Amino acid sequence: MTLFRRKPHRKSILRRDSARIEGETVEEQSVALSTRLKKAPEKHRARASFVGRIVGVESNTWLVEDHYTYHQPHDVPFSPTHLCITGGVVTTDNREDESLLAVGDWVEIAHMPDDERRGVIVHVRQRQTRLFRRSPGEHEVQVIAANVERAFLVHSVALPYFSRRLLDRHLIAAEQGGVEPVIVFNKIDLGVPPEIDQVIKYYRDQLGIPICRTSAIRGDGISELRALMRGVTSILIGASGVGKSALVNACFGISLQQVRAISRKYERGRHTTTNARLFHLQDGGELVDTPGMREFALAELEPEELAFYFHDFDEYSPECKYQPCTHTHEPNCAVRAAVERGVIPFERYESYLLILESL
Repeated sequence: MTLFRRKPHRKSILRRDSARIEGETVEEQSVALSTRLKKAPEKHRARASFVGRIVGVESNTWLVEDHYTYHQPHDVPFSPTHLCITGGVVTTDNREDESLLAVGDWVEIAHMPDDERRGVIVHVRQRQTRLFRRSPGEHEVQVIAANVERAFLVHSVALPYFSRRLLDRHLIAAEQGGVEPVIVFNKIDLGVPPEIDQVIKYYRDQLGIPICRTSAIRGDGISELRALMRGVTSILIGASGVGKSALVNACFGISLQQVRAISRKYERGRHTTTNARLFHLQDGGELVDTPGMREFALAELEPEELAFYFHDFDEYSPECKYQPCTHTHEPNCAVRAAVERGVIPFERYESYLLILESL
């Protein structure tokens, strides 16, 4: 159902309409975040003169590449054709409680009368996939990127420290959004500690998740990474300092993104990339680079649903005496028994408990 949206700070107004579907009158409910309501979304969308894809954002301006140019061969990786604003009313085919716009969205745009390069976004088309989290300090759903097919979850083997819980959050978010995950262990030139080598083997062999070991400095794994990016829209996601921008530069062979050394005092990354951007790959496909995110709070997930995203629990969960089972305190829990036998690593189970507590 199409929703009327304005800017997030505007008061929402509930409206009810009716529509005739196959001869029957059906009541419809929509939410309008504007004081200027329009009864027919089709008339509002008719203002649009072309379709484009959001490839970046700068302040309050959305960088858009029109549909025709987007599907042509590209000599340069980043080539927005229009600078767009949201203007007044914006309709959307997406949910009311998530970001109105995100890099990767397909949008319908009306030209500015005085400048062909500028436009006003009037409608946001339905997202096929989305990578999202809960906004820091808020309870809204922040869409990091839309309509991406593959997510490269970048983690460093050292500097900054590897966080298993953050990796598990990334995997859950990818599955929630319908995005295929690939785990990238970067900075292998620093040496891979034995405990991380065990983690790599477990996620690859037991969970069946593709793994890439990379080094932007030495070039390890870059050709494999490029092959996985070919022909799809993919995204790099990870904490600050794990080397996402350095990997982007290595994949393109030019300096596209600024990189900075991590803080030696705190042994964690400094924010360098400030906004997400979508780049065109020479071999075909697109890549979205994102700012580093130290916090990744899961959204749209109830505590009782969490275990369904830990697929190493799947074999044992049906054997638990009590259903549903939280795998925390219930007697005769088959998952806890598997952890005690060492079949499921304790670190993996501990990650489950910590995420469950946060929910």
